[in-house]
Amino acid sequence: MSEYSAKIAQRPTPNAQRPTPNAQRPTPNAQRPTPNAQRLDSCPNPDDTIHVALAVYDPSGTYSQHAGVVMTSIFENTHSKVTVHILHDDTLTQDNRQKFIRTAEKYSQSVEFHDVTGYREHFDKGVADFANSKSYTIGALFRFAIQDIIPLDKVIYLDCDVIVNMDVSELWHVSLDGKYLAGVLDDGMYTQSSFSYEGIRCKLNGCRASEYINSGILVMNLAAIRGLGDFFTMAAQWLKSHMYSAIYQDQDAYNSLFSGAIKILSSKYNRHKDFHGQDLSGMIIHNIWTKPWKMLSGDDNCVLYWDMFTRSAWGENITHGQMIRTLAGIADSSPKLHKSPRQCLKTAAKVIIRKLTFPNLRRTAAMLFRHILAKITRR
Repeated sequence: MSEYSAKIAQRPTPNAQRPTPNAQRPTPNAQRPTPNAQRLDSCPNPDDTIHVALAVYDPSGTYSQHAGVVMTSIFENTHSKVTVHILHDDTLTQDNRQKFIRTAEKYSQSVEFHDVTGYREHFDKGVADFANSKSYTIGALFRFAIQDIIPLDKVIYLDCDVIVNMDVSELWHVSLDGKYLAGVLDDGMYTQSSFSYEGIRCKLNGCRASEYINSGILVMNLAAIRGLGDFFTMAAQWLKSHMYSAIYQDQDAYNSLFSGAIKILSSKYNRHKDFHGQDLSGMIIHNIWTKPWKMLSGDDNCVLYWDMFTRSAWGENITHGQMIRTLAGIADSSPKLHKSPRQCLKTAAKVIIRKLTFPNLRRTAAMLFRHILAKITRR
């Protein structure tokens, strides 16, 4: 058990004093209580409103559109009252803010904005360098502050490449059974062997591969997480100490820090594969690999995205001609579109060469070397 998992294990009472960021850490051998030691899954909500959080980091001004599509898909399929909480920094433009507001007003729903710029500034240089790496999205850090920003006992967190094709109240009323998080198993991890690249990476991070969830869709027990103290700083420190093994950053952090205290949900709440020819009704669709705004697949997930776009404030004034040109441009630049046999053969050759050079073996060796070197230099 890692020192961070031990920190999670010592669940304080709800009214316990929150420690300062420099508070002394518990010993690694601290005993973890049973998952039901403190039942906080009821999460009272007097007005029966569903609360959903989205993280928007938008330096180009175009990412807000995807969050707007997620919001629209929720409103289109949910009959209950919903408040969408936008976690953002100073990259959110006034124009995009107004579009969020107009979209919510169209459906007689609510939207609230939470500026998390100050939290970004609290990350020290080591974590900042990590956050600016090519594989990292700064917006992924925002969710680490949810329990401090949103004064509720529970929230649904959604990535902005999601389409909610169901009444989200069904997910909202899932019991957490005293756990910190609820999520869907990630196919990329729990199906891997213990000696694969992902299996070894999981061990280095202190995760359980058989219980490793995808963090793009979470039900979060904010009351329980808040009781742990300064979770934002805890997560930042974890990221810094797992610089070379936390490839999926926030996802790895949640799986490690809450190992053994995560409820596994049905895959219908996070469908992230097998879209072709499948009925996607009654599901939450997660476009992890195929982004509808980057590639036209012809699958229902792509159709649903652009349908929700036209219903949102981002698509309210777009003409048929503009829409056709937009979709034609995406189709033309699609990475899977081969305009000639030569291009197709070239792509196939790259895949074959990559397979023959044992990339996972090389990645595993490099990761272990960096991890061991970092451990030695920190001593």
